Amino acid sequence: MQITAEKMQRYRETARRRQAAERRRLAQRHRQAWEVARRAADLLRRQLGAERVVAFGSLVHNNLFHPRSDVDLAVWGLPERDYYRTVSRLLDLDPAFEIDLVRAEEAPASLLDRIAREGVEL
Repeated sequence: MQITAEKMQRYRETARRRQAAERRRLAQRHRQAWEVARRAADLLRRQLGAERVVAFGSLVHNNLFHPRSDVDLAVWGLPERDYYRTVSRLLDLDPAFEIDLVRAEEAPASLLDRIAREGVEL
């Protein structure tokens, strides 16, 4: 069975529209993830006494961000005893996003180096 040139053209146009719609959805999700990161940083600093918050990971790299990306945050000055309660509060900010919170004081040197090179201060 041969596909006509007309049908192939319609197929290509439909595929382009779908890809464009997917890019728009991903861009919207990326913007939402940044908003969650900013809200989390504000909560960490204002209510929980964090000294510094830095976003890292796929959030800060447009080409690595994908539909299942989470929000990676490094935090300085958050007491260890408050960690799990804090993560619980952060996860309540937006159920559409997982938040991976790393206490800088406990992070391996290799991760801190990566955060220093690629991270975005919030």
